[in-house]
Amino acid sequence: MKFTDKESYSLPVVLALGLHVAVLVGGALLAGFSEKAPEPPKRPPIVNATIIDVSETVIGKREAEERRAAEAAVKAQQEAKRKAQEEAQRKAERAALEKQRREAEATRRQQEQARQKAEAERQAALEKKKAAEEKARQERIAKEKKAAQEKARQERIAKEKKAAEEKAKQAAERKRQQELERQRAAEAERKRKAEEQARQEAERRKRAEEAVQRAVAEEDARRRAAEAGQMVQSISGLINRRVTDAWIRPPSARNGMQTLLRINFLPNGEVADVRVLKGSGDAVFDKRAMDAVYKVGRIEELSEVESYIFERNFRQVDLLFNPQDLRN
Repeated sequence: MKFTDKESYSLPVVLALGLHVAVLVGGALLAGFSEKAPEPPKRPPIVNATIIDVSETVIGKREAEERRAAEAAVKAQQEAKRKAQEEAQRKAERAALEKQRREAEATRRQQEQARQKAEAERQAALEKKKAAEEKARQERIAKEKKAAQEKARQERIAKEKKAAEEKAKQAAERKRQQELERQRAAEAERKRKAEEQARQEAERRKRAEEAVQRAVAEEDARRRAAEAGQMVQSISGLINRRVTDAWIRPPSARNGMQTLLRINFLPNGEVADVRVLKGSGDAVFDKRAMDAVYKVGRIEELSEVESYIFERNFRQVDLLFNPQDLRN
């Protein structure tokens, strides 16, 4: 430690000690001088009582200075001791912290080493596990491959056996089908001949029946045509008579006058309308003829006529109206 160090108390202590030594040496010198000086002639003692403030004397000041120096030295010693203790405490704390740091670092290194060792062991275990798994996988693949090959071989054998059985079955089936086809062909031929014979017989009977039916139908048609012709003539004459009966002779009517009327009937016999196709040359004569038709209004007998006869003969009737009892 240097004397000029700010935290050092050596310089003040040395100065204080030097001051004390100087005071002591000076006091001794003064005492020696006073002992060797010649004594003055004795005079009666005169006592002058003066109150002296010791502190104002050189000795008092010296003692005070010494006390202050001593106190400063003690205080400096105490302060140095305190600072030394504090410095020691700081050093101890720093040492403790450094120790803790070193211990923590050692612990950390140990933990890191332990971790690295554990990681290495874990990696080794993983590698070992992977190797075992890979070996097991390869063994499984080999086993599966062998099983697949065996399965494929068995399937191939079974397929070949099945193909041979299927081929034999198909051959037997073809033979059976050929026999069935032959039997069906024979049965079909027999059936065809029987059906042809039956068809020909049925055709013969049908032709005979149709001939009978045609004869009956022709006879019935002739009969119905005759009846229809008679009916048509009868109803046509009936219409002519009723219109003539309903006709009111006009004064201008003369013998030989005639008008051609077209009458439309409904299926119930009612007159739908009437118009002149060819007039007589006398408008009154023609109008009275039309009035006579409307006066008749309905021919009830038409409602009893069969529809085909009505549609063919009476839906539209052309009536030649020519009364015969007119004047010349």
